[in-house]
Amino acid sequence: MLRQVASYVLTAVALVSFAVCSLPSAAAFESEGGASDAHHDTDSHGHAEGGVPISFEADLALWSLIVFVIFLVVLKKAAWGPLIEGLDKREAGIRTAIAQAEENQRKSHALLAEYETKLRDAEKTVAEMVAEAKRDAERTSQDIIAKAESEVDAMRNRAKDDIAQAKNTALSEVFGVVNAQVAMATERVLGRAMTDSDQERLVQEALSEISR
Repeated sequence: MLRQVASYVLTAVALVSFAVCSLPSAAAFESEGGASDAHHDTDSHGHAEGGVPISFEADLALWSLIVFVIFLVVLKKAAWGPLIEGLDKREAGIRTAIAQAEENQRKSHALLAEYETKLRDAEKTVAEMVAEAKRDAERTSQDIIAKAESEVDAMRNRAKDDIAQAKNTALSEVFGVVNAQVAMATERVLGRAMTDSDQERLVQEALSEISR
């Protein structure tokens, strides 16, 4: 594209230069035509009085063309090569910059995709860790509750056993005293002492009545 622009510019410069070089020829041709109408006599060499020789006009046009061609050759040698070289370097630099920018963009997209993948993996890992921690906490809580309930049940059972044992001990002591008193009273009434079997029977009957 830069080559085309440079070519258009040089072509325009050449056309302008050719037009500028041709102006003297056109002006001389017009003055020569006007002079031929105004004057009546010509000399033997083809000169009009006060006009421009016809052969000079042809030579001027030829020299204008030669100058134009030389100008084009010099312009091509002196300006076209360095200009095209500079444009090529500039175009190559632009292409390199574009390619580098595209490569950087591609790398940026790749890095972004990699970071997004790592972020999703990290979020997934964190979610799994949180879920595992919740499960562990729930299991620990259930274990603590179960252990506490077991300990409470054990304490309750021990308390029941202790109460029952204390009750039995107290009853035994009470009935021991009562048994002794009853035995003494019975001995006075019946006139004989109670045997061990009689005392045991009375104690069991009393315990049965209390248990009801």
